[in-house]
Amino acid sequence: MVDAITEFVVGKIGNYLIEEASMFMAVKEDLEELKTELTCIHGYLKDVEAREREDEVSKEWSKLVLDFAYDVEDVLDTYHLKLEERSQRRGLRRLTNKIGRKMDAYSVVDDIKILKRRILDITRKRETYGIGGLKEPQGGGSTLSLRVRQLRRARSVDQEEVVVGLEDDAKILLEKLLDYEEKNRFIISIFGMGGLGKTALARKLYNSGDVKERFEYRAWTYVSQEYKTGDILMRIIRSLGMTSGEELEKIRKFADEELEVYLHGLLEGKKYLVVVDDIWEREAWESLKRALPCNHEGSRVIITTRIKAVAEGVDGRFYAHKLRFLTFEESWELFEQRAFRNIQRKDEDLLKTGKEMVQKCRGLPLCIVVLAGLLSRKTPSEWNDVCNSLWRRLKDDSIHVAPIVFDLSFKELRHESKLCFLYLSIFPEDYEIDLEKLIRLLVAEGFIQGDEEMMMEDVARYYIEELIDRSLLEAVRRERGKVMSCRIHDLLRDVAIKKSKELNFVNVYNDHVSQHSSTTCRRQVVNHQIKRFARNKRMRSFLYFGESDILVDRYFETKLLRVLDLGALSFPFERIWDPYHLRYLGIDGMSLNYIADSISKLRFLQTLDVSRYSIHETIDLRKFTSLRHVIGEFFGELLIGDAANLQTLRSISSASWNKLKPELLINLRDLEIYDMYKSKQGRASVSWASLTKLRNLRVLRLMANHGIYLSLKSEEAVRSMDVISSSLVSVTLDAITFGEDPMPFLQKIPRLEDLIFNNCDYWGGKMSVSEQGFGRLRKLILVMKSLDELQIEEEAMPNLIELGVQNLETKLIIPNRLRALDYGL
Repeated sequence: MVDAITEFVVGKIGNYLIEEASMFMAVKEDLEELKTELTCIHGYLKDVEAREREDEVSKEWSKLVLDFAYDVEDVLDTYHLKLEERSQRRGLRRLTNKIGRKMDAYSVVDDIKILKRRILDITRKRETYGIGGLKEPQGGGSTLSLRVRQLRRARSVDQEEVVVGLEDDAKILLEKLLDYEEKNRFIISIFGMGGLGKTALARKLYNSGDVKERFEYRAWTYVSQEYKTGDILMRIIRSLGMTSGEELEKIRKFADEELEVYLHGLLEGKKYLVVVDDIWEREAWESLKRALPCNHEGSRVIITTRIKAVAEGVDGRFYAHKLRFLTFEESWELFEQRAFRNIQRKDEDLLKTGKEMVQKCRGLPLCIVVLAGLLSRKTPSEWNDVCNSLWRRLKDDSIHVAPIVFDLSFKELRHESKLCFLYLSIFPEDYEIDLEKLIRLLVAEGFIQGDEEMMMEDVARYYIEELIDRSLLEAVRRERGKVMSCRIHDLLRDVAIKKSKELNFVNVYNDHVSQHSSTTCRRQVVNHQIKRFARNKRMRSFLYFGESDILVDRYFETKLLRVLDLGALSFPFERIWDPYHLRYLGIDGMSLNYIADSISKLRFLQTLDVSRYSIHETIDLRKFTSLRHVIGEFFGELLIGDAANLQTLRSISSASWNKLKPELLINLRDLEIYDMYKSKQGRASVSWASLTKLRNLRVLRLMANHGIYLSLKSEEAVRSMDVISSSLVSVTLDAITFGEDPMPFLQKIPRLEDLIFNNCDYWGGKMSVSEQGFGRLRKLILVMKSLDELQIEEEAMPNLIELGVQNLETKLIIPNRLRALDYGL
């Protein structure tokens, strides 16, 4: 595990030597020597990591290396910070820079001399105790683009969740869910040990077409071992989608009893389905049941739990369903689907080896899919090595194979993927992880490197998809073939937490208690309300996942902070101790007073996420050349300069957009423009032509006030079509009025997959799609007034899988193959 940290630090030294060469000129030779020594030690670490069991001497030596690597990072970051601070000084203070730089240089030289003595001592200890044998780091010499291409070839394409051996269970439970004779609230409990597939089965039922049609109101929540009733109730309320954002902010301050009454009122008289995933205590259900009406509408509740007493301890009408282990035949079927994706020929010896390993998994699906993910990247000759490694670790049948398989799979990862996996320990148990946010966090932490060919975000996505492909991470939601959210299984999360603790990588506070106390851990995470935690001047990251709370003390007294995700934590931003190095700022519930002045200090900021609040102040980001993602409702003026790396911009007012220079936003991929006011001619102030410079734009949302008229037939629009259409995959048009049919214009966008008209108006009466129109479109949603007729030619939209038309009076002249897709909204 330590090898992941050392390789990260070696890469950081290299980046400083290349990107900040002038700053580190005085210590260049010393840094080169440190880098060389640490690279050699990294090779020995690879040998130590490869052993089935580490001896105590190797463990202690590895810890010395880990502490050394962290200290190197501290010295370099602190020196870089001092030099950057001096370069920003103005007036009389600038006159002291020359002397100050010399003092800083002397200081860092002394620090590096100490580090050199330490690394020589570490090397002597390795030689004295005969630790490890030199191994070249995996992947040495290969370019980033080559490594990612290898990942791309290895991983499966758009792999959907496979549920094997649960078909009969799903059939039984679906009948219970759809039983028309059962009018009372009915509870279905699914129980069994961790890794059997309880959540997968519940999600299969939840996403069933019959279930979606039967239950208009559906919600999903998780409980876990450490829970707060208020958090669970809020997740159900949000999942129902019946409450506005403004209302959600109001009820977040409610007490538990008030939330129970509120949720009960939402569901009263309605036919609902609520899934409560991963309950550990009967008390958790007792807290929830009061909020779920016992009406006579045929509502259902699904509970998943590992504990039989919890499954059978619910009151009222219920059915408890125990999940069994897979038979060997089912286990082999599940294994085959994943393990042989890259193997063309399966000989008898390979099948025999595979079956021996599957037999050891004892019918536990999670263990089987992780083993299959590990072997899917191995050549047939390497299967025996994995099998032998398993046998060496399994001294007798009393040892379960799952932890060993999990550990083997982790050790096989590259150091970047290891860091990604370890980072998953920051998220609460059963948490649905927004993949785009995870990617932004990994980039801000400095774990991901890009190059001329690939953006860092693309590289990070491939590393995460490798974890999904290895079944170390589960894809939960996909859009347009891309994973949008994911989840780590409890058992695998336990592995990530254990390894993160050993590496002093993440310190998690749960319900006022730290999982391991540390004042030196780089990453501090709070999963519930907490008033106090240990001050830490080495802290690089702070993340908060609890519900609304207030932190009044000054805890961020570190100049090295890179990631600050405050979530619903209220904290005066001006109290942060000089957040000069900050790369990621996420604000949800904190006071936004003086935010404009505070943000102006963050010249290295990459991500600004204030998505839960409306900003009415002027935000000036013109000096921020490192910006990559700006997310929020910016009702005030938003000023952006030369931000060549900017990829996400939402939501910006049309007034602010028209003042920008789009030609400077060459990498913009996701754009949302709102409040499109009327021009003097009565047309929308944002035209298609203003988007022609955005050659990489993939997702576009135009959100207007009612009555805004957008013409797509103008010469300007037609001229812009060939330019902006090359990359667009999703277009959403909200509250816009069309005087003429927009389809002839939009159907020419060659890569368009999603097209959504939301609360739009149309004066023309009829919309038509020609035979060659929308070749790649998968989703068409029409929430429109006054749409008299929709005509789609027989050969149009060959890939459409989702069609929604709100107006029941709209006459549909569409191919029979599309009629089965149509549903009222």
